[in-house]
Amino acid sequence: MKVLIAAGALLLLPLALRAAEPMDADTLRAGLQRLHHQGWWGELELEGGETREVQVEGLAGDTVAVRELRGPLLEHHTSYTLAQIRSLRELGAQRIPLRRAAYTPAKSSSLGLGLELLVPGAGYFYADQPRQGLILLGLAGAVVGTGLATGRSGAAGWVPLAAWIKVASLVNLHAELRGINTLAAENRQAGLAPGLELRWTF
Repeated sequence: MKVLIAAGALLLLPLALRAAEPMDADTLRAGLQRLHHQGWWGELELEGGETREVQVEGLAGDTVAVRELRGPLLEHHTSYTLAQIRSLRELGAQRIPLRRAAYTPAKSSSLGLGLELLVPGAGYFYADQPRQGLILLGLAGAVVGTGLATGRSGAAGWVPLAAWIKVASLVNLHAELRGINTLAAENRQAGLAPGLELRWTF
């Protein structure tokens, strides 16, 4: 019995190693060129297992320049070599990950932005992004708590940071809500029903 198990493991080993192999350079380059041509967002898996949401800005040789998002507030431009990228997944024009449910209900942009303006993170909770909402609520709590602990003069020093966080969160939330509403409109046109994802068009 042990011999059979060992033999089966040896037979499956090449498949496991193949699944762990990075995407070949030609397939990766073709996928990056497609993202660049379409203007779509993609998700890169890097060597260490980290993932990055990116828009491809250009390819030169074995290097790709990208616009990269790391969380709701941090966006910057960087580049990677093809050797650093293990795999690539297309997310679409609105940066809505494919792992989400196909049906996404529309959200009111004015309500979401109004909530975010009043309470940090509330707009993200409304947009079904509780992680970003908790991050912003925690940042706001830290700013207010530090301001209260350091007194009036110390609090004044935190005003520019708090203002920047508020503006950045509103801008990012507006983009997220626009993407959600675009996807919801596409779902309505495709005849997708909530939850069950059933088509009612024939």
